[in-house]
Amino acid sequence: MPPKPQRRTPTVRGRQLGIELKRLRVAAGMTADQVADEIGCSQGKVSRIELAQTGVSKGDLFLMLALYGVTKQEQQDQFWRLAREARGRGWWEDYRDIIASSLSTYIAFEAEASELHTWSWGTINGLLQTEAYARATFTGEPAGRNRTSNEVSKLVEARLSRQQRLADGALKLWAVLDESLLRRPIGGHAVLRDQLDYLLAPPANVTIQVLEQQTIWHAGLNGAFTVMDFPGHPSVVFVETLTGDLDVEGEDDVARFTLAFDYLRAEAVGVQASRDIIARARDECE
Repeated sequence: MPPKPQRRTPTVRGRQLGIELKRLRVAAGMTADQVADEIGCSQGKVSRIELAQTGVSKGDLFLMLALYGVTKQEQQDQFWRLAREARGRGWWEDYRDIIASSLSTYIAFEAEASELHTWSWGTINGLLQTEAYARATFTGEPAGRNRTSNEVSKLVEARLSRQQRLADGALKLWAVLDESLLRRPIGGHAVLRDQLDYLLAPPANVTIQVLEQQTIWHAGLNGAFTVMDFPGHPSVVFVETLTGDLDVEGEDDVARFTLAFDYLRAEAVGVQASRDIIARARDECE
C-alpha cells in the first residue's frame, strides 16, 4: 500500500484563499457536496481546500471560480497567484519529521505575522530563548526523554531559525512574562542567568513586561497564548495546550484574547520596572 500523502501545513495565504473560496461558495448557494459533484472530486477534498489542508490545482480552482460566478480573467489570475504563493515551501518543512503538525502551523503563521502579543507562564517564549535554554526545554519536558541528541539539536536549530525575523526587524514582539519564569532554573542556574542576561538587552523591536507573582487574579490564568497580527489578514490566536498549539480564528474569540492581553499588559509593571525585576532575578542566580 503506498504511503499516505502528508497534509500540507496551513499558511496565512492558504487560509486567505480557503476563506475566500468558502465565502464565494456560500454566496453562490452551493454546498461542498454540490461543488464536488460539479468538478469531479470528493466533498472532503473541497473541504480540505477551504481549510488550507491541501493545495488546489489551476484546473480545479478555475472550475470552482466559474461555478461561483468569478469569470473575469484578471480575478481568476489573482486567485491563482494566491494559490501558488500558498503552495510555497517554508523552511520549517525541513523539520516535519520532528516538529508536531500543530507547531508547524504555528511557525507557518508566525513566519508571515507582522506583530505578536504573547503571554508566557510555563517557559519563556521561544522567540526570546537562548540556545542553552531552548535545549534545556526540549530535553527536560516529558517528551524529551525519548529524543535523541540529534533530534534535540534539530529542534533547537528550528527554534533559533524562528528568531531571525526578530533579529532582522521584520517582526515586532510584545511579551508579558509571569515573574515565576525568572526564577525557574530550567537547565540550571547558569543557563537561567544567561537567559536573563538576554532578556535585559532584547532587540529594539521587542517589548518585555513582567507580571508580578503577587498578582493573584489576572487574565492569563487559563494558560499561555499568542495573538498574531498580519498585514491584510485577520488576527489569529494560538493557545498552548497539552497536545500542542491550538489555533483560534473566530472573530469573537480573537477579540476576547486580544482584550485579555490588553488587561495583562495593563496589570504588568512597566518596561523599566520589569527590567529591574529581571536584573534582581539575574543577580540571584550568582
